[in-house]
Amino acid sequence: MKNTIYILLLLIVSSCTKTADEQLELINGYWEIASVENPNGDRKEYTISENIDFIQIENGKGVRKKVRANLIGDFKTTNAQENIDVATDHNRITLRYSTAYDTWNETVVKVTRNKLVVQNDDGLTYTYRRYEPLSID
Repeated sequence: MKNTIYILLLLIVSSCTKTADEQLELINGYWEIASVENPNGDRKEYTISENIDFIQIENGKGVRKKVRANLIGDFKTTNAQENIDVATDHNRITLRYSTAYDTWNETVVKVTRNKLVVQNDDGLTYTYRRYEPLSID
C-alpha cells in the first residue's frame, strides 16, 4: 500500500511537469515586466512598461530584443539585443545571455502561457506577464 501511494505521487508530479522543450515554446513571444524581487524580499511592481521584451528561441539558441509598442499595435525595435544560449538539465532551463559588453545567466523558475519567472545569478527574480496590446475603443 505504501509503495502504491509513492508511485501515484510520482506519477502525479511527473505528469504536471513540462519538458524543457514545452517550456521553451512557452517562452517565445512578447513579455512585459510585472515585478522584480531582490533576495531580501523587497519587491518593485510595474503596472505598465514602454519597453517590451521579444524572445525567440529555436534549437537551443535565440535572441531577446527590446521593442516599443505604439497605439496601433505595431512594434518599433530598439538597438538593444541579447543573444541567448539555452542550457537544460533535468527539465531545468538556464538562459545564458551575451552582448558585446557582458554575459549573465537567468534560470527559468516558472513559465506558463501568461507568466514567466526567471532568477539571475545575483538572486533577483523577474516576473513577466505576456504582453497584451492596449485596446482603445
